[in-house]
Amino acid sequence: MKKLIIISVILIQSVLLLAVFNDYQPSARARGMGNAFTAVADDANALFYNPAGLTATHYGVKIGFANLFNQEFSEFKTASVGVQLPAKLGTIAVGARMLDVDFEEYSLMSEQIWSIGHGITLVKDVHSEISFGYTGNFYNLSMDGESDDSALGLDLGVLALLHGRTKFAFAVTNINKAKMGKDNQIDLPNKLSLGIAYSPYDRVTTSIELKKDFAHETEFMGGVEARIFDPLALRFGVHQNPATYNAGASFYVENVEIDYSYSYQSVLDGTHYFSLGYKF
Repeated sequence: MKKLIIISVILIQSVLLLAVFNDYQPSARARGMGNAFTAVADDANALFYNPAGLTATHYGVKIGFANLFNQEFSEFKTASVGVQLPAKLGTIAVGARMLDVDFEEYSLMSEQIWSIGHGITLVKDVHSEISFGYTGNFYNLSMDGESDDSALGLDLGVLALLHGRTKFAFAVTNINKAKMGKDNQIDLPNKLSLGIAYSPYDRVTTSIELKKDFAHETEFMGGVEARIFDPLALRFGVHQNPATYNAGASFYVENVEIDYSYSYQSVLDGTHYFSLGYKF
């Protein structure tokens, strides 16, 4: 029976690992908006989406957790911290994304991405603002508890705010096209994201985004976020290729933010994602 369970775990994980370091979306807030977050990113998790958005963070912390596709053996954990620098030098942030696949006391696989980023405002006036950011990533992959390989990648992002309501943004993941492996090299995800976010009313944000993985098909996504009243915000979003339907909510208690989202798809089980944040 134990052998059958182990084989089942390996088979399911092989489906999840069609590409190592897949885009598992490390933000419950972004998931709730269908992952259309490149032009919205304005908290410590901007480190993972668009580092230019870090300029909206003064001092903030975010931690998150999910069992991907509702599988107990597949744990996805994230953490990020943003700190504003003095003298208009922008905001720096550090963070980590970790995917662990375990069975009983055995560690079958572990993916780790350790990140450090910086966002800075280039131009700002009463109504508009242009920001630029970059993130350095250290990728580490281990199998059976032993480190197998590592690589370094660089992300870049730009965000422009026009007339206080419209944001245009683009971000490039792994712009240096880092690879992992020696004899049989694996290309790490290399993506270009283009997004537009618009706030027709205060506390309401709509966002659409196009994301192109240079080795796969183009992804389309869109979402809406509405803060109904002070303690509560609701989100809905859709993501095409793969097709997912998403919803989420956040509860605000003074400086504390509790986020939840659920992503549904027709092939694998849905994913519940939880995160906790604090703004100083």
